[in-house]
Amino acid sequence: MEPAGDAPVTETVPPTRRPDAAAGADSEGAGPWTGPTWLEHFLRGAADHPDATAVVDEGGSLTRSEVLGAARRLAAYLLSRGAVAGDVVTLVLPNWREFAVVHAAVGLTGCVVNPVLPTLGARDLRHVLATAGSRFVFAAGRHRSGSPAEQVRLAAADLADPPEIVVVRADDGAAGSLEGVLALPWEETVAVVPPVADASAWDTITFTSGTEALPKGVVHSHRSTMFGIDAYSRRVLGLTTEDSVFMPSPICHASGLQWGLRAAAVIGMPLVLQDRWDAATALRLIDAHGCTYTLAATPFIVDMIAARRAGAGSGASLRCLASGGAPVPRHLVVDVREELGAELLVCFGASETYVATATRPGSPDHLLMTDGVPLPGTDTRIVDELGEPLPAGTDGEIVTRGPHVFLGYLGDPELTRRSFHGSWYRFGDVGRIDENGCLRVTGRIKDIVIRGGENISAREVEDLLLTHPGVRQAAVVGYPDARLGERCCAVIVPEGPPPTLPDLVDHLTAGGLARFKLPERLRVVDAMPMTATGKIRKAELRGLLLDPVPET
Repeated sequence: MEPAGDAPVTETVPPTRRPDAAAGADSEGAGPWTGPTWLEHFLRGAADHPDATAVVDEGGSLTRSEVLGAARRLAAYLLSRGAVAGDVVTLVLPNWREFAVVHAAVGLTGCVVNPVLPTLGARDLRHVLATAGSRFVFAAGRHRSGSPAEQVRLAAADLADPPEIVVVRADDGAAGSLEGVLALPWEETVAVVPPVADASAWDTITFTSGTEALPKGVVHSHRSTMFGIDAYSRRVLGLTTEDSVFMPSPICHASGLQWGLRAAAVIGMPLVLQDRWDAATALRLIDAHGCTYTLAATPFIVDMIAARRAGAGSGASLRCLASGGAPVPRHLVVDVREELGAELLVCFGASETYVATATRPGSPDHLLMTDGVPLPGTDTRIVDELGEPLPAGTDGEIVTRGPHVFLGYLGDPELTRRSFHGSWYRFGDVGRIDENGCLRVTGRIKDIVIRGGENISAREVEDLLLTHPGVRQAAVVGYPDARLGERCCAVIVPEGPPPTLPDLVDHLTAGGLARFKLPERLRVVDAMPMTATGKIRKAELRGLLLDPVPET
């Protein structure tokens, strides 16, 4: 692509911030990137097939040339505002077609993509913006019942170096909005030259809530990003330009970004987005656009099967459904085949690794009903507390290594160190390798609840519960749910008259807790079951939830 205008071109520089002590980063091959990045794949696709559909949402669609034209204009604007390679650009956006434009523009400037769920409250957003040092933020003006842009403004109000905020789908289309920016020909006066990527340079920062009280900044390089897409989307799933992606999972989440937006850009597939989940609408979108592939958590798949049984649509074009992020009921392998005529493929991983193991298309059911085998070019094994490998059939901690592993946690070298045994990343999950060499995940070491594929830190919710004057002790545990996998229950020892669940929900919401993290059950107890060292016995609390005693 030729530069626009006569303005001088700023030389691409490496990121200005790096994760400290990224002990697990596989440094082999560091240096100039020798393979195409997701941006280069997209630019080639736009040049070869400009009129091909790039992205569809429920309000319209954009061709590849339309995405590229808007992205070049937006990139020129960012450069005019002082953006340099390595700056972090935060995207607080739903599954809207504008996401593809902003994403491509960030790539064209050499900046780092930082996707953030639009459901986050100001408390979490403040932590993200401060940790990432965000230079720009693109936020939805209105989304569902709230305003992500307003939450960003609240989060940034007391930052020493606040980011510039650009509102997407603003009501008035003013100068500070994406619509206002795209109304002016910035590319006529500012040169936009796609950067030459370095293998070890930052590509993405995603924030994930695991066992820590606040979200952790997971830094991926161009190398780990592109390795994952090639190994899983191409070599395992076998996706080609003949496929079409349906993505109901948030593309501001690592899964939706990597296996939806970026896989589509790299392979050259149309991307069909759904923002507000509704299974009947999902089937209509799949049928209308001939979608052949999706990756989603279990609840999405269960709901689609139920909607098809109710006659909402057929989903007949689907050939491959991938699922991970939460336990996958093995009967779904058969249900998907019988109800949708497609193949369900299970994957296991984390934001830190993307996909680490996966089942393979065409495998017999006894292999499809596992968590799969390592991706080509990677290793996964089971170890003891010292990191020593355990024999097949023995439960232990699941670890992985290879070029799919992230660089480290942003600004937290100690957490990075604790997350590795040498070069092996520690998932914090328990599993075993069976007689066929397949992984079987059997439990979790980390104290989290996985609700619909989203990790919820028990400690984060507990810390906020303890700020309520009516709570003396608090614990948060998951309880089984047929649709979402798990939901949160708050167990409290009250201080005086016990608060009700609505009281606690109001308190947590006022404290900035995201809606999906809110407890949906409350159990009031006289005392917590404790260990000799003063730790709450959460296994006993989970058993307590099976007790038929009425809850508050």
